[in-house]
Amino acid sequence: MQDSNNGAVRMTHSQENQNGFRRAALAIGAVLMIGGCAPTSAGDDTEPFAGLAEGWNQIAAPEHTSCAHGTDYSFWFRPASTDNVAIYFQGGGACWMGEICALDRQPSYDPFVDESDTPPTSGIFDFASEENPIQDWSVLYVPYCTGDIHVGTVTRSYDVTANDSLPAGTVQIQHAGDANATAALAWLYDRIDDPAQVLVTGVSAGSLGSAVFAHEVASRFPKADVVQLGDASGGYRAPDAVPAVLSAWGAKQTLERVTATTLDRWSFESVYMDKVRSASNLRMAQINYHEDEVQLSFLALLGQRDVRLIDLLDANLEEIETSSTDFSSYILPGRRHGIIRDDVFYDAVVDGVRLRDWTASLIDGEEVTSVDCAECR
Repeated sequence: MQDSNNGAVRMTHSQENQNGFRRAALAIGAVLMIGGCAPTSAGDDTEPFAGLAEGWNQIAAPEHTSCAHGTDYSFWFRPASTDNVAIYFQGGGACWMGEICALDRQPSYDPFVDESDTPPTSGIFDFASEENPIQDWSVLYVPYCTGDIHVGTVTRSYDVTANDSLPAGTVQIQHAGDANATAALAWLYDRIDDPAQVLVTGVSAGSLGSAVFAHEVASRFPKADVVQLGDASGGYRAPDAVPAVLSAWGAKQTLERVTATTLDRWSFESVYMDKVRSASNLRMAQINYHEDEVQLSFLALLGQRDVRLIDLLDANLEEIETSSTDFSSYILPGRRHGIIRDDVFYDAVVDGVRLRDWTASLIDGEEVTSVDCAECR
């Protein structure tokens, strides 16, 4: 569930203080512009992106949003002149127990929005590349700092056990992923009414968040052709652990609102199935490396140890494909974690099918078939 742009967090108190100074700097002014200095303002009927600079604009989110430890939340937007928009949900780990939530232990999530969360310039974010399938699209970039795959709704205290150097205690986490994502999407909805094409995507935890919120986006834009593309999250098959984790995050409210699915019927694969879909204009797909080491590390935390990720991927994908009329997947050989935000996205080929071309065809509404990795078995 981690985005390699951030990685699992290992912080000293000194680093925390440095991050505090950086976040204080971010809070100066309502909006920090990346690539320009014009202030942002709400759109109007004639110019939805009035006041936005070219390139990335960082937007300060409303007060009801928050990162895991109460620091400010913000998101990015890159305007374009086309009628197409991409929505990217950032990854960055997850936490649901004290040892992986407390910043002085072994945190497994990104707890802040700071300069490390600036949108990258590679992969599908390389807008200078003529091969980029979303080169001339507007892009909403939804950062992640709440440890809850973008779906949390509660503030939770977790017990932390003592060790040789630190006493026992508690850590409080604001699982505000739903509020943050909803605020970013609401900002977009105020400015875009009727896009022609929409891509909802993300890597790792952001991949899971994109699969949830794609349903809402497709319902909000019923005339648009909406594609969800999840990257690096297809192997999470831990039915005994997932309900407790989702409950810890207060995800029931989000899942029932967005996917019309009760918590006891929800799984990381069910969100791709026809029984969950309420919008007919939504197509869904996944990309995975066959032995993604980050997915395996989080599966171990969920109690799934000494497993082959390809076996869990196969089980999940078979379940989705037999229960969905419009789903496709692409499996790559290797242990990497995520690909669409990296330049290797343009070079990868499996079974004679180039990933970039497969993705472009998917986005353009052309018929694509699932690409398997025979050598991965």
